[in-house]
Amino acid sequence: MHSFLLLRYIYILISVASALASSPTTFSRSFLVTGGSATTTSSGFNAFGQTDNRADLENNTLPLVPRDRKILLLDIEGCTTSISFVKETLFPFVLEHLDDYLHHVESVYSAETLKDTLEALHRDVKKLNDGHILKETLSDVLDKPAQDGKEARDLIRTFIHAMVKADVKATGLKQFQGKMWKMGYDSGELKGHVYPDFCFLLKWCQANNVSVNIYSSGSIQAQKLLFGHTLDGDLLQYIDKHFDTTSGSKKDKESYERIATSMGVSPRDIIFVSDLEDELVAARDAGIGCPVMSIRPGNAPLTTIGKSFPAIYSLLQLCGV
Repeated sequence: MHSFLLLRYIYILISVASALASSPTTFSRSFLVTGGSATTTSSGFNAFGQTDNRADLENNTLPLVPRDRKILLLDIEGCTTSISFVKETLFPFVLEHLDDYLHHVESVYSAETLKDTLEALHRDVKKLNDGHILKETLSDVLDKPAQDGKEARDLIRTFIHAMVKADVKATGLKQFQGKMWKMGYDSGELKGHVYPDFCFLLKWCQANNVSVNIYSSGSIQAQKLLFGHTLDGDLLQYIDKHFDTTSGSKKDKESYERIATSMGVSPRDIIFVSDLEDELVAARDAGIGCPVMSIRPGNAPLTTIGKSFPAIYSLLQLCGV
């Protein structure tokens, strides 16, 4: 049996050698061994002969930096950072330390500071779409003024728990969370998570004069805290600009137009990477040149809409000249 197989392999090698000798410039992977048979494929060895694969390159829909664009706009959750870190570390930190923090604010500042926080949360809920479940959940306390510090603390606690549970991405809430996270980062209790490929991307972009910018529903303060206190050290030196919901909702195309204007560039010059379909659709409607879907463990499953965008599983897939 072994002798028979050996003879078959010798026969194939002799055939390959003969083909090369007779036509070395056109022979290419001429034999794909499958049960001893040969199947003809494309002509031309890689980097051998007069091959031209420009059509293959042009069909690639995935943008590369710096080849195609030199401005990156990145989401955080599900893109640079795992969703589990946000859901299982950052959000619980706020809820676990909420009472201590509110007492601290009242003692160091005043009950009026708490009332200002409460008003900001009221505004967040009022801006939600009609029919949003929070408007019904908080209807009994919405617009209810706090008479003193204790009542302000109780109302803030009610709003924060309900808004975090509903995963509301609103300016007042995010600014409040950012202040609490600062306490955790300063104490060392919190360390920001980033995917390893994000660090390599940052260095690649710096070496190739590519601008890296962040657009997240988390406040700018929270963004800087996360990237300034990662397990890989302070990464802020690699990031040019930060944007949050003060630029508008990530689901509104006008937000991306504002960001492009503030950068002094055309939307078509920007690569925007996110894990959320609604955000990529809004970016595309705004004329963003390259909206890209980020696929990470724990991200929401894609629908046909999400699958219509170029997708990456690592930010390193964007690196290329």
